[in-house]
Amino acid sequence: MNGKVEHRANHMAGPHHGRRYMAGDTVRLNIALVHKANLKEVRVVFAHENRDQSLMGRGKPRLISAKSDHAAYYPRSSILEAEITIPRGVTPGVYKLDRISYETEGGQLGHLAVEEELLGTAWMAFEVVREAPDTPVVADIEFTDG
Repeated sequence: MNGKVEHRANHMAGPHHGRRYMAGDTVRLNIALVHKANLKEVRVVFAHENRDQSLMGRGKPRLISAKSDHAAYYPRSSILEAEITIPRGVTPGVYKLDRISYETEGGQLGHLAVEEELLGTAWMAFEVVREAPDTPVVADIEFTDG
């Protein structure tokens, strides 16, 4: 395993739905967006439920709808594939979706808050757990130079 872990939701496993990560793991998200302006960057922020700490993923959305001659007047669709790598020393606990922020190519800044524009996403959460104490075991060793 290369430290990049994908977890499937278990809706009976608590507020984080069975999604558990530790330092070095990568949380992967796909966010579908509908917008008129060209998006320069989108950031997704998860906040610790009891502390003043957050984790953020960011990226440039990839347009998935066909471009038209009237693109400025019609909504288009894009997808953001965001990753959050859990850093060393992060506070263990449950991190819940706090907001999605964006910047357009024209310089507009804004955010969508869970309580307002992101209704129905309160279940978006994951848990950061402490790394288990570990000593690697050598499974095999050999010379490779002949």
